[in-house]
Amino acid sequence: MAPQSQLPQFLRFDVFAVDLRAGELRRNGTKLKLQEQPFQVLCALLEHPGELVTREELRSRLWPADTFVDFDHGLNAAIRRLREALADSAENPRFVETVARRGYRFMAHVIDTASDANGSSAGRVHAATIGSKRWVWIPAAVAAVAISAALIFWLNRLPAVPIVEAVTQLTDDGEPKSSFSRMVTDGVRVYFNEGTIGSLKLVQVAVTGGSVSAIPTTVVAPRILGLAPEGSALLAISGGIAGPLWQIPLPTGEPRRLGTIEVEDASFFLDGRILFAQGDELYLAEKDGSNPRKLVSIEGLIRQPRISPDGHRLVFTVESPTIDSQSMVESMADGSRLHPIVSGSEGGQVCCAEWSPDGRYILFQNRHEGRADLWLLPRKAGFLQRIPKAIRLTNGPLSYTAPVMSRDGKQIFAVGAKQRGELVRFDAKANSFVPFLSGISAFNPTFSRDGNWVAYTSYPDHALWRSRADGSERLQLTYPPMQVYYPFISPDGKQVVYGNASGETYVISMDGGEPQKIVEKDANAANWSPDGNVLVFGKAPDAVHFELQFLDRRTNKRSVVPDSQDLIGGQWVSEDTLVASPYNSSKLVLFNVKTQQWSDLVPGKVFNWAHSPDYKYVYYTTGGAEPKAMRVRLADHEIETIASLKDLRRALGPDGNTQISVAPDGAPVFTRDVGTQEIYALTLKWP
Repeated sequence: MAPQSQLPQFLRFDVFAVDLRAGELRRNGTKLKLQEQPFQVLCALLEHPGELVTREELRSRLWPADTFVDFDHGLNAAIRRLREALADSAENPRFVETVARRGYRFMAHVIDTASDANGSSAGRVHAATIGSKRWVWIPAAVAAVAISAALIFWLNRLPAVPIVEAVTQLTDDGEPKSSFSRMVTDGVRVYFNEGTIGSLKLVQVAVTGGSVSAIPTTVVAPRILGLAPEGSALLAISGGIAGPLWQIPLPTGEPRRLGTIEVEDASFFLDGRILFAQGDELYLAEKDGSNPRKLVSIEGLIRQPRISPDGHRLVFTVESPTIDSQSMVESMADGSRLHPIVSGSEGGQVCCAEWSPDGRYILFQNRHEGRADLWLLPRKAGFLQRIPKAIRLTNGPLSYTAPVMSRDGKQIFAVGAKQRGELVRFDAKANSFVPFLSGISAFNPTFSRDGNWVAYTSYPDHALWRSRADGSERLQLTYPPMQVYYPFISPDGKQVVYGNASGETYVISMDGGEPQKIVEKDANAANWSPDGNVLVFGKAPDAVHFELQFLDRRTNKRSVVPDSQDLIGGQWVSEDTLVASPYNSSKLVLFNVKTQQWSDLVPGKVFNWAHSPDYKYVYYTTGGAEPKAMRVRLADHEIETIASLKDLRRALGPDGNTQISVAPDGAPVFTRDVGTQEIYALTLKWP
């Protein structure tokens, strides 16, 4: 490829302008946020418009030859971000065309704006024409200026926006409300989940508030996904993150399984057909779950698919499998014309889109620094009006999640939460949970092998702290806005490895100081081998799959754990053994590093697991109506029950999961949720 310096400074295509020297991309004069690598990809394509630019050429441009990087994933991410900035799509490209297995081609006509501006003959002709007819055009020019000024004022005037004018609490039962399942309403009652993933139950409350009542069902741990158009049945999956799809009649009745499909998210189409997501694909099936037809295939995991009230448009969330990188995407009802409409800002996580009853707005939540607020995105504008930007409806102090609009569009129902935790351990003699480390509001503690040191995150801001095991010598290691995910202390108690919402992995000294980044992206839950030499962590090799990888801290070399595709939560449990679980949490499995073989450890659904400090046991939790804390002895695989978790309200981490830790004395440790989650009605005042 020709070097970038051979290009002029300014280029233009369609409504976009590029300043190569300043590294800026503008749309209709407005500067767009575009990271360095996507911008370099754009420059490479603009150097050869209409020609193939191979993936190998892009690789040599973006990364030096001696750089160790997951090239395919990195380039795919750069192309995705470039397309998002251009409002382009891989399926129906206007600018960046994919040439299968080879590279990319820039399709639009590119103009050198510098030569246009300085074109001498065109400039002279235009000047002479104006000079010869100057007096004829003056009145018309004045009128044009006046009309233009009026139009500019009209188009740029601040539109009236809806606001929240009142907030009413509908429930007061003190039970945990799930922010990771859907809330729905038939105009008379609001239906939602209480409990935690794996132990959810169906409940309801009147739209005017009052007592909460359970909805009996034989479906195990049903997570609400939708409500039938006529309000006669709930759509739900059983078990947790993914599972079989069920239709549960209202107010009572025998549930019916819909086909043989297992889904991760779903909703009803207007005519009762089923819209469901599996990984990176979105399908439409008949009312009984049969004859699924693919609508969308996209890079990322599809969540919360919703059809507009007129049946013409779809909106859904697309997220990375290992990090909280999310965007909202819109398409036509047949899956065509895909384009992003909202992207999570740095440190923000957008999700859970819901249409207003008239289809003019999309309601969504944006979580930032541990708190979620509600926003409205206008989708239609009046005559001669531009569609305005997203409108913020709430700004604390409560965190609002799982929003849905009332049938008349006058209210929003949502879970309002005030987060507070209490660290507890199970006292076997007292057969109860008692405060640990004075019951501080902390999450996911991790202990050194000698039991002298502990590291944990404060709750709910998830900053990293360390202290002695008795709580003394506390020291803060990281600071907001970063939220720390899955901290693990090194066996010698000198370092902590942790991740963040961007999928980066760091190591920091227990004495504080500057953290060292050891994995750039798309990784999570790194933890140490017993000798402290090798880390194992989860990695996303592409947009929808998982695998486990080793990182040797002595050589800084990485390698894939054999046959670990779609396994999560890898942890060292001895010098030569790992424990992990399939993505659907169907069991625990062991990997023998010496024999390179996997074997089953614990059958049945498991939700959290951690090794004991002496590496003799794996502790884990189960779900269902009677969740328990269990442990399995690695020597002979003997399983024993430690405690019932039925009456323990467990707090959720920044990724929506509960956690289990093990104290130096072998007692399981949890974070008790002592905050509040109740259902609120937010009354809207429309302009």
